[in-house]
Amino acid sequence: MATHAKTNNEIIQLQVFVGLAIIGLNFFLYEWFEAIRYYALAASVLIIGMPHGALDHKIYFKALHKEETVKTQIVFYAGYLLVVAVYAWLWYVQPFIGFVLFMLFTLYHFGQSDTERLPLNGFLKQVFILARGLSIAGLILFGSDPFYTSRIVESVTGISLISIVYNFTTTEDLRLFFALMYPSVFLLGSMVSKQVPLKSWLSLDALVVPALFSLVDPIFAFALYFGLWHGYNHTKTMLDFLSSKNEQIGFGWFYKETALFSAISYIGLVLIYFLVEAFGDEALLVAILFTLISVITLPHMLVVEQMYRAFDKTDSDQST
Repeated sequence: MATHAKTNNEIIQLQVFVGLAIIGLNFFLYEWFEAIRYYALAASVLIIGMPHGALDHKIYFKALHKEETVKTQIVFYAGYLLVVAVYAWLWYVQPFIGFVLFMLFTLYHFGQSDTERLPLNGFLKQVFILARGLSIAGLILFGSDPFYTSRIVESVTGISLISIVYNFTTTEDLRLFFALMYPSVFLLGSMVSKQVPLKSWLSLDALVVPALFSLVDPIFAFALYFGLWHGYNHTKTMLDFLSSKNEQIGFGWFYKETALFSAISYIGLVLIYFLVEAFGDEALLVAILFTLISVITLPHMLVVEQMYRAFDKTDSDQST
């Protein structure tokens, strides 16, 4: 059993209740959610999105058991920035390939962090990671308003997803497929493993998140999921990893530790906002924001992968 898969029922209950509340209110307040979607996205990115990536250096040194000296810090940051630069260059020369890679990174990263709440190992864990991540990534693109998301993608890549999709199927069929994917896998998983509790809040979560992306404004739904689900779940896992036997690190320490890096990120985002605002292109602003998120997601994923390997090694050592 994975020792790092710590399920906090109170948090899961909160996530489920908030998700259900937003879905219910959406039938009466859809236009209002649409009006405030960029404020919600900004809050999600600024409050927990940027800060949780600012722990990467701490994760890296603990996962690899390296001493945090000036020399090792220079090597880490140089490698980190090199990955950012190479991926940014790929976005520039081949934006559609950059976009496809981003969606692949996103589905794996979201699926990996969300399924940490289940004590799974081996093949079943990989199936859950793929199903959860693919469900979310698919619904980001083909959820409640696929024409809007397609317009955002086209503003960066020059390729219309809608045009491609309609050569094979419809956006409605894709939405239904991705919405049913994770709930179906969760149901089947509960039949083959006792580690997948059907009578639990996680089973409701398996229904609520796809419903959220299927019904609510896509930007607002992503902002809520990114902050309340991914941001919290992933940060909690990182803090558990950094905690020692004698000291449990909490969110107070987290925000103090990441304050400087977060402030630098905030300044950069503000500058980009005013630069793009001068051109008055809303779709371009969102596209640039997601491109920037993708560029820093890749090195972040490479770092936290070391964390998960360290977790798995600990599990293996404890089982022998």
